[in-house]
Amino acid sequence: MTHRVWRRLSFGRQWFAALLIVVVVPVLAAPAADWSYRVRPKDTIWDLAGHYMKPGIPWQKLQDYNKVTDPLNLPPGMTLHIPVAWLRLEPAKAKVVAVIGKAAATLPDATQPVPVTQGMTFGYGTRLVTDDDTSLTLEFADGSRILVQSNSELALDRLTAYGNTGMVDTRVRLQRGRLNSDVIPLSGSAARFSVSTPGTISSVRGTHFRVVADSQAGAARTEVTSGKVDVGNDKRHVLVKTGSGVATADGASPGQPQSLLPAPTVQCPKDPVNQSPYEFQWQALAGAQHYRVQLAPNAKFEALLLDRVVDDAKVALPELSDGTYAVRVRGIGTGDLEGLDATCPAVTINGQPQPPLIMSPQPGSKVRDTRPSFRWTESEQAASYAWQLSSDPAFQQLLAEQTKITGSDVRAPNALPLGHYYWRVASRDKTGKVGPYTHALPFDLVAEPPAPTPGEPKRSHGDLVLSWPEGAAGQKYHVQLARDPAFAKPEVDTTVDKPELDLKKLSSGKWYVRVQTIEPDGYAGPWSSVQKTRISCVACRWAAAGGGAALLWLVL
Repeated sequence: MTHRVWRRLSFGRQWFAALLIVVVVPVLAAPAADWSYRVRPKDTIWDLAGHYMKPGIPWQKLQDYNKVTDPLNLPPGMTLHIPVAWLRLEPAKAKVVAVIGKAAATLPDATQPVPVTQGMTFGYGTRLVTDDDTSLTLEFADGSRILVQSNSELALDRLTAYGNTGMVDTRVRLQRGRLNSDVIPLSGSAARFSVSTPGTISSVRGTHFRVVADSQAGAARTEVTSGKVDVGNDKRHVLVKTGSGVATADGASPGQPQSLLPAPTVQCPKDPVNQSPYEFQWQALAGAQHYRVQLAPNAKFEALLLDRVVDDAKVALPELSDGTYAVRVRGIGTGDLEGLDATCPAVTINGQPQPPLIMSPQPGSKVRDTRPSFRWTESEQAASYAWQLSSDPAFQQLLAEQTKITGSDVRAPNALPLGHYYWRVASRDKTGKVGPYTHALPFDLVAEPPAPTPGEPKRSHGDLVLSWPEGAAGQKYHVQLARDPAFAKPEVDTTVDKPELDLKKLSSGKWYVRVQTIEPDGYAGPWSSVQKTRISCVACRWAAAGGGAALLWLVL
């Protein structure tokens, strides 16, 4: 090797070493544990030290750490590095931005829980418990939020803010239940957001994900709808990306991430919904064993009015006040991992006041009076009623109509020929708003039958027969009758398998009625609107003597 070649190689080594110094030194000066600040005009190093650093740490240390030669002149745009250990630490709070149902919070060093209400704030060490049909949203110092769902227990393990840097360290522990997280992208090396369960820790730096702690099965699940989540324990860590989920059995390492089911196809109702209950439907999803349906007051889903798992691609939404709501549905696949959401962000309900319950004529019944009478109960929501009679179910050929009936019955204004007819009734509230009509109720006007054979007995099921449209197969019905509309002390409280209830020896006077559907899986739907009717003593004596029973058709 010649001297010139050696000099060339030696120069190359020196140049590479210099390059290493140029590249590596800034990295060493700003390790991962540092927080970086870009200097602005009029910043001084002592002001920055006082604003961001712990008391007692002199600004000269910050000057030496960043090799600032002239503390009086910080160049705008310069990057100043502050070790995280020097930053001011302050306790942060979690705020309740929405709550529906009953939740309780046990504060640190407290023995008795307190009810959770909107606007409350909690620090670390607080334990939150939600009851059935309860949900709440917590907002943290950086704006991140979690939706805590029913039958959950959540502990706030760490809520820390690094002074005025914007970095937060948020750590919560889900003992049981489920939550949905919406984490603001974190900035800064010390920023952290994690959700732990008895078997896993899910850590993120900005994403949308769900965590389930299944205490009965001794398992945990993490489902990522946007971003990435590190899920791990002392055995293994896995990176779960958008559209994937991972299940972890008790005591085991996290499994392999699985693809989540796609969002089902939903046709959101374009027109206002005036039917209650309303059947919300979607297309069946391949691979879905069940579906989760959630209803909220708005598209933020800060609290849930309904959170239900169903087997079929439909669900009956409960009776709702008029307004705009949000609905979302997702499939549940293998391993109980829940898929991506299909959302209807604005479903308009215009179904109040609800129509009354129908007494006579019942749908499909035969009427013999050529000027039939039409009777219904008195709705607690109604000031008057609108009634229509038609020869077709679409009510395109109206035969009679009265728009403001103050009582609970009306008679056809003219004699009708024998034939097939339809009628319906709607409630009008005190403001004059007319709610939805009942379904078209068909009946047949037929000729009087021949007189019965003398002595032939007339059959009667009871003093009052309640009946209503039959629901899906396997449904049961919970029926209550009371003397007061609050049903404080129901005198009849029973569950039947068929959409009919015979009531015998029912005393006379005013009665309030309501019905609730019980699904095959035990889920109890909402109560129907409170209705009232009256049984007269004459009717009682007539029924007891063998006359026909009064009939009440419940339009649910």
